[in-house]
Amino acid sequence: MLLSACSSMGANTRSSIQQQIRGVSFSESPDKQIVIIYNHGVSAPQQREPCYMPYNKPPPSLLRIKGIFSDHDVLVYALCSTATEAPLPTAAGEQVYLRKREINAALDAFLARGVLPQDIFLAGHSNGGWTSLMMARDTDRRFNGVIAFAPAFAGKRSEQTIAPWWRKIARPRQIKDMLRAPRIDALVYAYPGDPYNRPQDLQFLSDRYPWKNHHGVRLISYSCGRLLPHQTYRHDCRLEQTSKQIHEFIKSQINTFSEKQP
Repeated sequence: MLLSACSSMGANTRSSIQQQIRGVSFSESPDKQIVIIYNHGVSAPQQREPCYMPYNKPPPSLLRIKGIFSDHDVLVYALCSTATEAPLPTAAGEQVYLRKREINAALDAFLARGVLPQDIFLAGHSNGGWTSLMMARDTDRRFNGVIAFAPAFAGKRSEQTIAPWWRKIARPRQIKDMLRAPRIDALVYAYPGDPYNRPQDLQFLSDRYPWKNHHGVRLISYSCGRLLPHQTYRHDCRLEQTSKQIHEFIKSQINTFSEKQP
C-alpha cells in the first residue's frame, strides 16, 4: 500500500474547488437556493478516499428533502476530499484540519455565487461529520448548521491499545478544539454499538450545547439492528422520520438565523 509521505490537500486546491463550484447549476436564483455541503467518510486518512464508491455518496435521508421546501430549492453538493496525512503518530488528526480548508474554500465559493449564509449547511458521515462539527468555531456566520451522521475520526475504540495516539491524544485535543465554538447548532445521529463512537462517546456535545428552542446539539440515537451500526445512516430503518427531522432542523435554523450571535 502506497502511503502519502506528508500531509497534503492533494488535488483540492482552493482555486480548483472554486472552479468546480462556479460550474454548479442552480435551479433557483442564488438567494432562493439551500446548499448542503456533504462530506464523506474516510477509510484511511493516509490515502486518497475513493469518492465514487456508493458508501461515500450522500445518504437517502438528505436527498429526500429536495423539493420539500416551497420557497427554496435544495442542492446537495458532495465535496470530494483529497486531503491526506502522513503515516506518523505526530500527524494524527492533521487530515481533519486539511479538510476544514477544503470546506472553507467551498463555503467561500458558494457565498461568492450569491447563496445566503443562512441557507448553507454542512453535513457528513464519520470523518466528514466530525470535520463538519469542527467547522463550528470558524463559522463567522458563513453557514447555518450541521447534520452529522456517526461523527468520528480517531479509529475504533478497540484499536486504542494498538494506536493510542489516536484516541488518547488526537481525539481529546480535537474535542477541546471543537468545544471552543461559542455555539454549535447541529443534528447528530449516533448509533448504539458503533465501534467508532457510541451515543455516550458523543454526549460531550449535547452536554456543552444542550438542545433548547431549536438551537444547540440534538443528539439522536436509535438502532436498526445492523451488523455494521456505523453504516446505519445509509440503510436507515427510520428514513422517513430522519428526513423529516432534517427538514425541520433546516427550516427552523433558517427562520431563526437572525437570532444567532455574530
